[in-house]
Amino acid sequence: MSTERIRNKNLLKKVVSPEVAAGIIKDGMTIGTHGALNVAYPKTFFKALAERGKKGEIKEINLWTISLFGPEGVLAEAGIIKRKLGSIGNNTIRKQINAGKVLSNDLRPEVFPLYTRSKVIGKVDVAVIDAVAITEEGHIVPSHTLVDAATYVEMADIVIVEINHAQPLGLEGMHDVYCCKLPPHQREVPLYHVGDRIGNPYILAGEDKITYIIESFESEKNPPASRIDPASQKLGEYLVSFFKDEVKKGKIPSKLYPIASGIGSASDAFLSCLAQSDFEDIEIFTPVLGDGVLELIDQGKCKIASTPGFLLSEEKWQPFCQNIDKYKDKIIIRSVEVTNNAEIVRRLGVIALNNLLEIDIYGNINSSHVGGAQLVNGVGGAGVFAANGYLAVFLTLSTSRKGSVSAIVPMVPHVDLTEHNIDVLVTEQGLADLRGLSPVERAEKIINNCAHPDYRPLLNEYLEKAKKTVGGHEPHILEEAFSFHLRLQQTGSMK
Repeated sequence: MSTERIRNKNLLKKVVSPEVAAGIIKDGMTIGTHGALNVAYPKTFFKALAERGKKGEIKEINLWTISLFGPEGVLAEAGIIKRKLGSIGNNTIRKQINAGKVLSNDLRPEVFPLYTRSKVIGKVDVAVIDAVAITEEGHIVPSHTLVDAATYVEMADIVIVEINHAQPLGLEGMHDVYCCKLPPHQREVPLYHVGDRIGNPYILAGEDKITYIIESFESEKNPPASRIDPASQKLGEYLVSFFKDEVKKGKIPSKLYPIASGIGSASDAFLSCLAQSDFEDIEIFTPVLGDGVLELIDQGKCKIASTPGFLLSEEKWQPFCQNIDKYKDKIIIRSVEVTNNAEIVRRLGVIALNNLLEIDIYGNINSSHVGGAQLVNGVGGAGVFAANGYLAVFLTLSTSRKGSVSAIVPMVPHVDLTEHNIDVLVTEQGLADLRGLSPVERAEKIINNCAHPDYRPLLNEYLEKAKKTVGGHEPHILEEAFSFHLRLQQTGSMK
């Protein structure tokens, strides 16, 4: 039992085994929790809960978590998840959702705290929080993935804190926890610069609020670093070049506006190119912080970074822990209702970078469902950043599956973001600035600047035929709009 991490003496008597803590869960309860895939989540609690499920001691629960949450897999294997709200981070539960065995809604992160407080989607019964420490006053210092944890602590009757000894104590002081109120009592969120601090360095709790405390000594399982291939590198170079031109034209300041960078090979490639560029004093205001931001900090290019959570590779995690003091005054970990707040994104003028699965010739975006039907991860924070940012940039490679699938299609079979939410599209083939263009002008730029050469003739043929045979403001041939997807089903290739 660590008094260094559990500093309130009265709370030491609430330290129990994971099995005792998991024993408080009853059928039908809703659990709110947080994490980043297999990192910074309550490990031992959910293993113990899954064991109860395997033994038939509990039949079903509802699970709420904004972030990609790997441990939902062990709960899914135990067959006890009835409903899952939020993004999906595990293949087992993904299969169950797509088979109709688990009910799911990939709610946008920014609405989660509001829905939780207002109880419009039901009540959260239990908050299970991953923490590095509990203060003398009984407040919770969370791990590096804060997201919506504070809202769950605020609203749940049962609060279980898992002290994660694999997380460095140096994280203490990096958090800025600010909670909004329900309308009509919510006022302006007083954040005017990326580096502002407006809340507390911990989640407000107190002795009476915490039900149980458990301890975990398991190591973190950070994913391997994403590989920046030549195509992703080219994509990053196009985007940096575009920003240089925007600065020359006076459209953005020389240090850029704050960037919502995201994660993945395309984002990391862009950030790597940015780190090697002449840009200085870069500010990051992102829904998830990855390896690329640490590279910016290491190169002395990043002034400040704000995020609700990290997802670092194993290659970056150990250096981060060993040099945490270097990063401590460069990174602020915030509540998701601040980082994904439309008011703040608009005020700061965020340049929003987002990934996608596919985009149609007019700019409608599918970022969540393969073939329009099979859920992958979820829409995440793309909606609020694309709609409210100064510049909405979407990144994708032009093809996947060894060239058999085009990321640009005549019509997407599932729409997460419409043509009105995109300003710039970038692939390894080129960049399309779509601002102010008509639908047909957008289509011509997307096809000729961004589509893979193997698919440009097919896309242009569809567009020209649609213009001649159907016409209208945004021409589509309904009988052929999904021809690429049907061809993929029938032949294994969109070509």
